[in-house]
Amino acid sequence: MIKIFQRGLAFFILFLCCSCSVFSVQQGQVQYEVPIDYSYINEGTLNLEAENLFNAYMTAQDETQKKKLLEQMLSDYSVLSKINSENPLYFTRLGIIFDKLGKDRWAKSNFCRSSNMVPDNPYAFYNYGNYFFDRAEYRKALREYMRAYNCGYDTHYETLYQIGRIYEKYGDFTSAIGFYKRASQYKPSSELSTKILMLEELKKKNSLYDEKRRLH
Repeated sequence: MIKIFQRGLAFFILFLCCSCSVFSVQQGQVQYEVPIDYSYINEGTLNLEAENLFNAYMTAQDETQKKKLLEQMLSDYSVLSKINSENPLYFTRLGIIFDKLGKDRWAKSNFCRSSNMVPDNPYAFYNYGNYFFDRAEYRKALREYMRAYNCGYDTHYETLYQIGRIYEKYGDFTSAIGFYKRASQYKPSSELSTKILMLEELKKKNSLYDEKRRLH
């Protein structure tokens, strides 16, 4: 019963305001502000529910189900960000949700906020990097991935792999190979091994070509 009440209250608050701490009501020429009391919502319980929804989304295959989970997560994390505006995780998750919903401005706003809240937050930097990578803004993506790498994600497979991809796109095969090799230490795969061998061969051919040009 309590969970149903919290869910209903969460949706009600999200309906009132997704980005404001008060709800404005205008009657005639007078504007009233109705404060929202979040004390009725248990942050720990709602956070656990939101985390379960997020994990379910990450493994879901059906697009209809994924959209429904995104809407539920948006409700929960919006309220959580009001209950505790000092927790960067809530804003990072909102950034991810808005990104998936195609709301670029809201996604970027929340990623910026979470990234600026803590100076060494690799999770926020990594996901902000994904935001830029998906939009082919590779220099900005590399900046965020490197921030994540330097703040503790130096053993994080996805970060290492994404950095390798960007260097590969730029034709910097030496750097790409280096990061791919580091990534393979934490999650070996035949596909990654093949990619490394291919880049090493390309690097070798480029070196031979440059050498021939110097001789002529």
